[in-house]
Amino acid sequence: MTSHELIRQAREKFNQAIANKDAETIRTLLAPSYRLVTGRSDQFHGQNEEAKRWANVFETDPTTIYVRTPREITINEAWGIAEELGNWQGEYSINGELVHASGVYSAKWQKTKNGNWVLQIEVFTTISFDEACIPPEPI
Repeated sequence: MTSHELIRQAREKFNQAIANKDAETIRTLLAPSYRLVTGRSDQFHGQNEEAKRWANVFETDPTTIYVRTPREITINEAWGIAEELGNWQGEYSINGELVHASGVYSAKWQKTKNGNWVLQIEVFTTISFDEACIPPEPI
């Protein structure tokens, strides 16, 4: 299987883990030093902390669902690193109201010693959103 196929397969595994409310599988797809910037500009760090965050999201809002769809994957095979660019869409509840948001993302992957691809960082930018969605705090 090519690196492109392995990364697409890992992304689909992440999407399925969100759909299945499976924080442990999400943890296995992240590097220990994983970093995240959400579509609302919140920032998080760490593989285990991110798994705990997802578990909390699944528990407190069972309506939460996100799908990330790769548009482009660029790979440096010699170094075992890759960039994924794509589109995302999500649904979640705010005060009992189901809302929708979507946008674009960039992800950096790195190949592990055992040949798996894991996420080092993901940056999401919200482009479209329902009126009830909460914007980021001003800087």
